[in-house]
Amino acid sequence: MLSEAQKALRRTGVGASECAAALGLSPYQTRFELYQVKRGEAPEPEDNLAMRFGLAAEPFILSEFQRAHPDDLLVVAPDTMRRGRLFAHLDAWVPGRFTVQAKTARTRNGWGESGSSDIPQHYLLQVQQELLLSGEAVSFVPVLFGGADYDEFVVEADRELQELIEDGIADFWALVERGEPPEPVTLDDMLERFGRASRAEQVMADAEVLRAARELHAIKAQREQLDATEAALKARLMGALGEADTLVDATGQTLATWKATKPARRFDAAAFEAAHPALYREFLRTGEPGRQFRLKD
Repeated sequence: MLSEAQKALRRTGVGASECAAALGLSPYQTRFELYQVKRGEAPEPEDNLAMRFGLAAEPFILSEFQRAHPDDLLVVAPDTMRRGRLFAHLDAWVPGRFTVQAKTARTRNGWGESGSSDIPQHYLLQVQQELLLSGEAVSFVPVLFGGADYDEFVVEADRELQELIEDGIADFWALVERGEPPEPVTLDDMLERFGRASRAEQVMADAEVLRAARELHAIKAQREQLDATEAALKARLMGALGEADTLVDATGQTLATWKATKPARRFDAAAFEAAHPALYREFLRTGEPGRQFRLKD
């Protein structure tokens, strides 16, 4: 959970862990979503179990790193390193030698050979921003895989990439200051950016948009066919069950069940409105305006 001081800091710049999102390269947060956070138009993303585990595991990972490097005395890094709109919090470092960024991962997917610099792109950008702000030439990235497999990766400072990071974050922050949203890219982005109001106007579809419309039609047709096939197969199994509640194979393995459930209880809003119109109106709330998307045949 971020402290109020950390939240205040994050509203004034882009942290190393947010670098990939600011550049539009994060698998977890879009550029538009980060823009909304920085503008105060959306809350900070809530932490989750994986984030809390990573934070809790950090001291252990650093202790394992220290065990593997007994001649290098790790020290706690300064609370905040800053340069313009860029800031970072190092996990640890050996001043004048290297920085350390501890990570956890469920699997080795996206990670290269032990000791290499082949790490997931969003982590690479984070590490390069940390190297830029610390002035160090090398960063060690110790990783705990699956809670039981420890390994290390080594990333060298890349000045060209660091310049791209600086320029990209400067461009992103200029949008934040101007109140000019980045281009939305995901469905959630589109709904947040354009989903509340519309105007009577036609837009001519270009070749790429026409292709997307045709692909969406094809996917819709496939889904309808799959839904029909699913219903037919489901009906066949139900027919085999009849009034029985469990379908098994020759070995006794359960294939499906069709069991009676308790009757659902639902609030009858229409009947309540008819019986108590004044009370119904008292508790009636107007929702947010929205738009409905329809793909035409």
